[in-house]
Amino acid sequence: MDPILLRVLESIAAFVVGACVGSFLNVCVYRIPLNRSIVTPRSHCSACGAPIPWYHNIPIVSWPLLRGKAACCGTRIDLRYWLVETGMAFLFLALWLKYGEVDPVAAVIYAIMISGLTTACLIDLDHYIIPDRFSLGGCVAGFVACAIHPSLMDRTTPLQGFSWSLAGAMAGALTLLGIAWLGTLVFRKEAMGMGDVKFVAAMGSFLGGTSITWILPLSAMVGSVLGLALIFWQRGAWGTRIPYGPFLGLAAVLWLFGGHDITFAYWQNVAHMWNMATSPMTDPHMIPPPR
Repeated sequence: MDPILLRVLESIAAFVVGACVGSFLNVCVYRIPLNRSIVTPRSHCSACGAPIPWYHNIPIVSWPLLRGKAACCGTRIDLRYWLVETGMAFLFLALWLKYGEVDPVAAVIYAIMISGLTTACLIDLDHYIIPDRFSLGGCVAGFVACAIHPSLMDRTTPLQGFSWSLAGAMAGALTLLGIAWLGTLVFRKEAMGMGDVKFVAAMGSFLGGTSITWILPLSAMVGSVLGLALIFWQRGAWGTRIPYGPFLGLAAVLWLFGGHDITFAYWQNVAHMWNMATSPMTDPHMIPPPR
């Protein structure tokens, strides 16, 4: 098969799979906080309980065709359902375009990671909690993934992959735990939930310790800007509770799509400047003449 045609077909498949996964994540976000099964019963209207036929449950397509309303009772369907399906479709496509040709296994692992991140962030947005199945479970998944595919940590053996994954999880947890402890001392109240600490540990287990130097500053910056905007927009008070998980998740996704390259280039530049500053002077005008 022509390589270009194959690439196009693979991209279409990634887009479709992402849309289907997004539809399933919507179910998870709604049912998991209620301790309901994500498998049974089949999809049904949350307003009247009527089963949703498959032709009204096609990812991305159904929402605009139904004009954002349930076919059974006319209840408005939140736009977020469509946004999650569409967003996951484009994220899966972007992952495949960036990693699929070079390392398809990494593309699949990162797709699974992003699916978990998205679900956890949406639950945090709705309920201000990050279930342990996504934080502690994410850590375990990261350890296993890096042991099976050590190149995620730029290592070659399963033991090395697992060790670096464990170090990444510890780096994330301990760093954010220290920040939370300092914030508690300064503000004299709990500054951050332990769910966020465990969530960062899960990110570190997949992305490595270096990613923490990107994820924490960027999430704090974006969270501060959007938090201030939200407070002024809704005329809220200082201290208004804002979930931090979505900002962490956004920073982790941006790490996959450029943050790693930017951080690597930055540290390379720092190392180069350090070598320039500490290496012996080689400028011929500064070398003493021979005696």
